[in-house]
Amino acid sequence: MKMNKHIAGELAEAEAQRRCLHLPDHNSQQILRKLAKSGEVTRARHGLYVRTQIWQNLDQNERYLWILNGLHHWHHNWIFAGVSAISAYGIEHPSWLHHNNRVFLASPRFIGNRPSDITQYIHIPDIEDYRSSNGYVTSVSRSIVDCAIRHQFYEVLPIIDSALRKNLTSPETIQQTASEVRGAEQPLSTLLRYTDEKSENGGESLCRAVMLEQGFAAPELQREFKMRDAYGFHTYRVDMAYPRYDGSIIAVEFDGLDKYIDPEMTKNRDVRQIVHEEKERERRLLDSTPITQIVRLEYPDVIQREPLVKKLTEAGAPRTYEWQIANSQV
Repeated sequence: MKMNKHIAGELAEAEAQRRCLHLPDHNSQQILRKLAKSGEVTRARHGLYVRTQIWQNLDQNERYLWILNGLHHWHHNWIFAGVSAISAYGIEHPSWLHHNNRVFLASPRFIGNRPSDITQYIHIPDIEDYRSSNGYVTSVSRSIVDCAIRHQFYEVLPIIDSALRKNLTSPETIQQTASEVRGAEQPLSTLLRYTDEKSENGGESLCRAVMLEQGFAAPELQREFKMRDAYGFHTYRVDMAYPRYDGSIIAVEFDGLDKYIDPEMTKNRDVRQIVHEEKERERRLLDSTPITQIVRLEYPDVIQREPLVKKLTEAGAPRTYEWQIANSQV
C-alpha cells in the first residue's frame, strides 16, 4: 500500500522524537492499520505504530522506550510508575519485567489489575508527593520502591545498583521513601544491605543477586591487581573476588554477550582477538596474582542457576547462606 505524504510526515516526526506514532482521527487510524497489514508499519501496541524497518533495528529496551514516548505524547496526563518509570530514567533492569510491553501507571485511586492486563495500575493515593520534576513519571526512589514490592530480589538488585551508579538517588532517599509505603521496608532493607554501585552493569548485578539467593557469600567487587611486565605496569580488574584464608583468591567473571558484540566494548576488535586477549589476561592473572581459580559465568548459567551453583561449588566459593537465613525469618 502506498503511504500518503501526511502519514509519512507524521511517522518521520515521531521517529525523530524516538517515539511510536498515534493519530487520533479515524481515517488516519484506518490507513495505519492497512499499512500494518501490508508490513510497511508495525503495530507496537494498540493505537501505536512505527515503520517496520525502524522497529526491526531496535532492541527490546529501545522498543519499550519508543512505546512509552508514544503513550506520553498521546496521554499527557499519564504518570508512569514502577518499571515503566525505571525505563524512562534509563536505569538498567531485566527486560522481562515489561514482557509484552506491559505499562505501569500511577493512579490516585485503586484500580484492580488482572495478571493478563497490558496496562497495570499502581495505587499511589498521595501521588503529587511522588511525582518527578518533569511530572510524567514517579520519582526514582518511589519507582524503585514500587518495583521492590512487586518483583523479586534478583530482579530489583540490578535496578538499585544502576540507579546508585548513575547518581540518580541515594540509599537514604530510597529508605525514607520505603518507610512511607506500606509493605516496602522489609524488601528494601534487604536490597539496600546488598546493593553495590561498583557493579559495572545490570548483568553483573543479576549474577551477584542469584549468587546471594543460592547461598553464596557476598563477593568483593571490581578487585584490582597491578602487575609489571616488559611494557610497564598494568592494572587488571575482576568482576567479583572471594579471598580465602590462605591468601589465595577465587575470581568470578560474568561474560555477557556485550563483551563480544557491543562496539563500545569490542573497540572494533573481532571475536577471535577478544578471546585471545581474554586468555592472555587470564594467564597473567593466574601467574602473577594471588588468584588461583577463575570462574566464568554466562547469562544461561545465571538464569538456569544449577550451572552457576555447580561452577562456584567446584571452585570452592564460600557459602554462608546469609541471604537465605535472613529472608527465611521474615
